[in-house]
Amino acid sequence: MHGAKRYYAEIMMPFRGFIVKNLDKLTGLQIDMIGPSHGPVYKEPAFILDAYREWAGGPPHNKVVIPFISMHGSTLKMVDRLTAALADRGVTVERFDLTTADLGDIAMSLVDAATIVIGTPAVLTGPHPKTIEIAYLAGALRPKTKFVSIIGSFGWGQRIIDVLGGLIAPLKAELLTPVLAKGDPRAADMQAIDALADTIAAKHHEAGLL
Repeated sequence: MHGAKRYYAEIMMPFRGFIVKNLDKLTGLQIDMIGPSHGPVYKEPAFILDAYREWAGGPPHNKVVIPFISMHGSTLKMVDRLTAALADRGVTVERFDLTTADLGDIAMSLVDAATIVIGTPAVLTGPHPKTIEIAYLAGALRPKTKFVSIIGSFGWGQRIIDVLGGLIAPLKAELLTPVLAKGDPRAADMQAIDALADTIAAKHHEAGLL
């Protein structure tokens, strides 16, 4: 299952609309084995067919994926606060420190995530390069994510939202109000993080996921 989901996430996910249409063509057929020209043979076809129906056509899960990087600890404090706040509200969180995370693991997590929140500090006036990479990946893979947001910190200027927002635009997901702190997050910034958690939980509830 792990290998199959990783293959779907990294290669097939952008084509999930075609997958759903072609799976529908198989309805009513007696399939004893799947022997593709590329990939493993499946002697129990229901295993992979049911998985692809869920990954490509099923609803997203009550899950938030948080890929992040923190240079001086400010963004990490915000990620920790959001993680705890979402857990308190019954929302599952999968977070990835981009200094060590494997891109394939992140792609797999995106398959069924309802929300993505990218955590980044400002580098010069833009987001950290590793978060640019992950925003591009999400935009290219086009998971069935419904909501996105951005949190992080900056020093003297930032174009974080403009840059990352453009990269994740292909998702066609609703952008929830970002939270950017100037320097170390203060009480008001943490309250804004809590408000973002409230919004995410409410959105998941409205979508029938929570």
